[in-house]
Amino acid sequence: MSIGLQGKVAIVTGSTAGIGEGVARRLAAEGAAVVVSGRRTKRGEKVAREIREAGGQAIFVRADVAHEADCAALVQSAVDHFGRLDILVNNAAIFPSVPMEEMTTKLWDQVFAINVRGAFYCCRYAIPPMRQQGGGAIINIGSTLAYRGSLDRLAYACSKGALLSMTKVLARALLQDRIRVNWITVGWVITPGEIELRNQIHGDGLAYLEERSRQAPLGRLETVEDIAAGVAYLASDEASHVTGCELNISGGLWI
Repeated sequence: MSIGLQGKVAIVTGSTAGIGEGVARRLAAEGAAVVVSGRRTKRGEKVAREIREAGGQAIFVRADVAHEADCAALVQSAVDHFGRLDILVNNAAIFPSVPMEEMTTKLWDQVFAINVRGAFYCCRYAIPPMRQQGGGAIINIGSTLAYRGSLDRLAYACSKGALLSMTKVLARALLQDRIRVNWITVGWVITPGEIELRNQIHGDGLAYLEERSRQAPLGRLETVEDIAAGVAYLASDEASHVTGCELNISGGLWI
């Protein structure tokens, strides 16, 4: 059953692959016009083209969310091309696996520049057009690591904790503007990138993930489609009374 996002315009950061790509495709399938964004131009253009070929509306705008000017241009491109902005999905993130003793200041700052400052920049520029048109929806893609941590993902876990705090602060601050701000707790998602990473570590990444799926609390790991469905709900009018929410789609990895 379609929840219907016809007439709405969405920006999805980090949507040239993985979770972001799946979210962009789902929002487009629900009727939203989508701005695909990321640093990989060829891949982003391919995603946008395939959405259009499937009957949806999409453009690609290259943006590195660590740079404020890119975020400002991203929002302006959405408004210029589609006339409005209703949905912002802050998905762009990096998650280096580094022991705490080997974490450098440069890498720490890079993680926060993309995972936290990038979301701040995008919100900063997305809020005015949303406010002007009477409302909108911001969905921040989070992680179980914001709650339980991981020594080899220290910077990533801390950055997601900061993003969770940003979600709560903005949800309260934007109530009068009818801009809803929500968070999705993501656990372990099987993506092509995750398979490739596990190939490098374990040799046969797919076999490793299949075994871990059998051991997962609900009998499988998450899919991109699981997360995309949650985003579509929070972006829709079905969630018109939902803000400041932590939607847990971790399959029981965090309760």
